[in-house]
Amino acid sequence: MSDRHVVIVGGGLAGLSAGCYALASGYRATIVEHNLALGGVCTAWPRGPYMVDGCIHWLTGGPFMRLYEELGIVPRVKLRTLEEWATWRDARDGSVVRITSDLSRLARDLRALGPEDGAEIEGLMTAADRFGGFAPPGLERPPEVTSFREQMHALWEMRGAIGTLVNYRKPVTLWTRDHLKSEPLRRFFQSLMADAPMLMVVMVLGYLKRGWLSRPVGGTAAFRDALVERYERLGGRTMLTATVDEVLVEGGRARGVRLDDGTMLDADAVISTSSMPETVLRLLGGRFDAELARERLQKWKLFQPIVLASFGVDVPLREVPGMLLVDRLPPFTIGGAESTHLYLRVCNDDPSYAPPGHAVVQALLPTDYAWWATRGPRYEKAKEDVVGVAIERIEHAIPGLGDHVQMTDLATPLTYWRQTRSWRGAYEGWMPSSESLFGHVKKKLAGLEGFYMAGQWVEPGGGVPTAVMSGRQAVQILCAEEGRAFESHPGGKAS
Repeated sequence: MSDRHVVIVGGGLAGLSAGCYALASGYRATIVEHNLALGGVCTAWPRGPYMVDGCIHWLTGGPFMRLYEELGIVPRVKLRTLEEWATWRDARDGSVVRITSDLSRLARDLRALGPEDGAEIEGLMTAADRFGGFAPPGLERPPEVTSFREQMHALWEMRGAIGTLVNYRKPVTLWTRDHLKSEPLRRFFQSLMADAPMLMVVMVLGYLKRGWLSRPVGGTAAFRDALVERYERLGGRTMLTATVDEVLVEGGRARGVRLDDGTMLDADAVISTSSMPETVLRLLGGRFDAELARERLQKWKLFQPIVLASFGVDVPLREVPGMLLVDRLPPFTIGGAESTHLYLRVCNDDPSYAPPGHAVVQALLPTDYAWWATRGPRYEKAKEDVVGVAIERIEHAIPGLGDHVQMTDLATPLTYWRQTRSWRGAYEGWMPSSESLFGHVKKKLAGLEGFYMAGQWVEPGGGVPTAVMSGRQAVQILCAEEGRAFESHPGGKAS
């Protein structure tokens, strides 16, 4: 191993991925993590005999599987292929649609919901079948180190998907307004991903059909722990409960970081996985690409903050779907945000979540960051109020649940900020949009050498696979600039 030292700001999936690939490529690596443990947003925590899973609802595989194998996560962590992604239910008329890997059955159910839109439904299923087989650009090599010829070849390989890209690039709300006549069908799709491009729905359906969506056995904790173990086994250094206050720059080059206690860490390269606002405007003092960052903050939409309400219950709930989307509930307000929709995750199929005969029910409740940030001494009372509202609404889908609650855990947008430095509670950074999803957020800043960015804020839409991929790409760019061979299998081939 060389004396070249890489300091990585943030120990989430992107930081751990970058650390593993940097170590494998001959660098020394130090992760500086604000929280008590590594993992970032990819986390889970015990509450008595229950496990609160804070991250992976489904894991995207297919072309991304190679990343999990390179990092030794798979096959150590077993993956259970999803046959059903989610179940949608209309609380008013009782309509139910199961979103399964059988797209023919899904098409029949959607035609029953909106018979006048049969042609659009068939077109959507055809698009899902075709587009699901394409690998995302940049998976092998990031654009920063890809030649013009390689980029043209990648575009040629994607030629069969151009029509799908164009037809489904609008946000779901606009696409359904322009293409569908059936109001129930519009509500169905908007319940899935209202603000994301319709292309995201196409991709999910295509991956589901191919068996490329799964859940890790042991949940988020197993996935996270496998990556942490790989980083530590490779010799990576970690500083926990350490907050970076400044990236040190000298002569237009990043030279290290200063911590909030005054500690200075020298580095030959710095990789930041912190949010773009934190990185550009605070850690670098707005000296590099600040106007671009401010422009994106004005134009691009952030993931809406949530309250994650988790309840351990003394019933197994075997008959309840693992993901349940309930639409057209009576209006309710959570922290300044009104909703008629409920997103439930029911952890009832893995013994790591709860004791035998028990389960964990989680509600992801849209909310407002500013509302929580201004509660002051009323913060704890506000959390108590949310618990009552959440249980009352969950009982529309799971009657009598409140009588069986044994454990309650509430994570607010302030929890995400305090524990993982998620800017304004945006736990996955930028929402995917036509502009952000089809563009490219550079992992370098103009005028600054030896500095790279990785994580959800340079991969609009966020998620586990792109976070892991971005850490890999940051090290690929670093290696290319330093004339060093990039090692794609940290610690050797997975075994």
